Amino acid sequence: MRDVEKLTGTLRLIILYLGSGVAGNLASAIFVPYRADVGPAGANSGLLACLIVEILNMWPMLQHPYYALFKHLLIAVLLFIIGLLPWFDNFSSFFGFIFGFLLSYAILPYISVGEYERQKKIFLIWVCLITTVFLFLLLVIFFYIIPVYDCEICGYFNCLPLTRDFCS
Repeated sequence: MRDVEKLTGTLRLIILYLGSGVAGNLASAIFVPYRADVGPAGANSGLLACLIVEILNMWPMLQHPYYALFKHLLIAVLLFIIGLLPWFDNFSSFFGFIFGFLLSYAILPYISVGEYERQKKIFLIWVCLITTVFLFLLLVIFFYIIPVYDCEICGYFNCLPLTRDFCS
C-alpha cells in the first residue's frame, strides 16, 4: 500500500481506499443483510483495481505490460474464487473493485501529450465520476428504499454450495 501511496499521493489514496471500502461494505449490507461482515475486503480490492488502472495508464512505458496486467488480473480472479468459500464476501470485493477502478480513472494523475489526449482524459474523468455517483446513489436507494431481503441467486455469488451444509 505504501508503493501505491507513492504513485498516487496521500489524498488520492484516502479517497480511493475509503470510497471503495464504503461502497463494498454497503453492497455487502444490501445483498447479504443477515450476516455481519466487516473488514477491508472492498478497500483492498479497490487498491488492486488502482494498480490495474496504473498499468493501463503506463502501458507504453512498461517493458512487459502484458505480464504485469496478467499477474494482477490473476490475483483478482483468485480472490473471486476464494470469495466463493463461506465467510468470504464477494459482494464487498466486487463492488470495491468496481468503485476502485472508476475512482482510479477519475483521480489518478495521467500524463497527456497533446490537446486530444487531454480532452479524452477530461471526458473519461467525467464519465467515471458520474458513473461512480450514480452507482453509489443506486446502492443507497437499494439499502434504504428498496431493500433486498431474500435473493437466492445472490447467495450463489457469495458462497458456492459444494455440499449440502457447506454455506450454512
